[in-house]
Amino acid sequence: MKTDSSSSGLAQILRGNGTVVDRSVVILSAVLSVTVFIIYVLMRTQALRPIGPSYGIYILVDEILLTAVIALYWFVKGDMKWPRYFFIGAMMFTVLVISTVVSLSYLIFALPIMMVTSYYDRRFTLAIAAVGLVLMCMEPFVSSYLGTLDLNYCELEVYSDNTIYIRSTPMEEATRKFVAMTIPSVAIYVSMIALSLWVTTRGLSLVKERADLVKSQTSLKNELAIASDIQLGMLPADIPETDSYYIQATMKPAKDVGGDFYDVIHVGISHIAFLVADVSGKGVPAALFMASTRTLIRNNLENGLSVDMVMDRTNSELLKTNKEKLFVTAWLGILDLTSGTLSYVNAGHNPPFLIHANDTVAPIQSKPNFILGRRKGIRYKEHRINLSSGDRIFLYTDGLTDSMNTEGERFSEARVKGILECGMKSGEIIPNMMESVHTFSQDTVQFDDITMLLVEYKGPKKIQYSEGEEFPASPDGHNSALAYIESRLHECGCTEKVITDMKISASEILSNIDMYAYQDVSDGTVRISADVIDRVATVIFKDRGPEYNPLGRSNPDMEKRIKEHKIGGFGIFIVNKLMDDVRYERTDDMNVLTIMKEV
Repeated sequence: MKTDSSSSGLAQILRGNGTVVDRSVVILSAVLSVTVFIIYVLMRTQALRPIGPSYGIYILVDEILLTAVIALYWFVKGDMKWPRYFFIGAMMFTVLVISTVVSLSYLIFALPIMMVTSYYDRRFTLAIAAVGLVLMCMEPFVSSYLGTLDLNYCELEVYSDNTIYIRSTPMEEATRKFVAMTIPSVAIYVSMIALSLWVTTRGLSLVKERADLVKSQTSLKNELAIASDIQLGMLPADIPETDSYYIQATMKPAKDVGGDFYDVIHVGISHIAFLVADVSGKGVPAALFMASTRTLIRNNLENGLSVDMVMDRTNSELLKTNKEKLFVTAWLGILDLTSGTLSYVNAGHNPPFLIHANDTVAPIQSKPNFILGRRKGIRYKEHRINLSSGDRIFLYTDGLTDSMNTEGERFSEARVKGILECGMKSGEIIPNMMESVHTFSQDTVQFDDITMLLVEYKGPKKIQYSEGEEFPASPDGHNSALAYIESRLHECGCTEKVITDMKISASEILSNIDMYAYQDVSDGTVRISADVIDRVATVIFKDRGPEYNPLGRSNPDMEKRIKEHKIGGFGIFIVNKLMDDVRYERTDDMNVLTIMKEV
């Protein structure tokens, strides 16, 4: 069952406001109690004319009521809604007592109505206003007949030296007072009631607006928290460590959501791409632009494009929808895990640091290309360096170097370089860097996102393929080999298209082995292994024939061969077209041909 969160928020605000008003009413009741006691003392000392012999009883009753208000507030906890009627009732009685003592004190009846207005309850305000109006009209008659005859309300005239007679009665004087003083006061009081009702209505409206604002702020805060979780969920988490590389990264947004991001993408079986990027601006717009940029870069990488082509296409695609004129600085690299060759493009980003295996540190300097998303027709230039085993790349955004301390000093590239030169292990660099920034900035507010990524190249990637099986280099052996390949790839979860392409390529390769490796041999064999590793289906063919590299042959002239009706020469051409990668090497006096296709 759903509840109206707005109504719940309004009720909560009204309860909180009512608690504050209750406290104010009780404090005022204590003040009134002291005031009434002072009036009693003044009457007892004749400093103030008594209103009658029974005035002490009324004051005593009033003191009891005010004391009960204080006690009730002290002992009753929780929702104070029902005791507040008693609080205001006691105040109304006190106002009546004071108004009968102090002449021309009708405006004191405004006191309860002012307090009730703060509860923002129209019915309660109207009820108290009506009671106050009745009491105000009763006051002249109450004060006239309180106790004994009140000579203030009698007109006396001397009859003789020893005789004085009453010329008018208290009722006549009370009526005259009612007409001359009460009615004008009532008119003012009614105006105050109207004002109080307007204040109550307007106050309630403001409270509702406040409740809606609190609700919207809470909703926005929850949505930003969800957006932050989604954004952080888009970033690679728990990047596995392998025999050939180690990667660690972190991103600390300045707001709930940020514009920085990093990514790590496997490209085929032997390459890994990594990048760090910084979107201009902060908050939700930057986060949305960040998500779009990340998706474009990732898609272009997965389509097999080189780093420069990835940036070319990403820049072109960002310009199509970049109405807010945002831009991205990015550093993208693709590392060949078999050779250590790092291909990279710097699109207006901070140059990363290269930490050599001997802990010497130097920035990877290259002329930066233009930023992404702001200019058409940009062509990004690829650069290459070779990494040795143990070399590390440290990438970061300017939120790191631009962090300020209380004296306005930047953290700077020099400090980053100094920390990297301390000879730390790979897993210690980012935590120590973050701790150093925190210590440096102290209580300074973080104004920019901080992102860091560390890549360590451990050495050539070692892939353990299965031993496979050996088959005769004959038509029957070929059939068995193809059945083996199909079975193995099925076990590894390959699609029918991948298996079909692999079988077509394997058939061509087995025919070439028969033709060139065992042309004059009747008992030749070929060893075949089929595996799927890192989403790449790999089939390896090994034979002991003479050295022969089929990849060294040039592609056939298709038009010429068709015209001359020549057959042959298409085998390796077909294989290259169907496969994502084809490699040849001569190892242990064997020809080793490897074909690979992404699953």
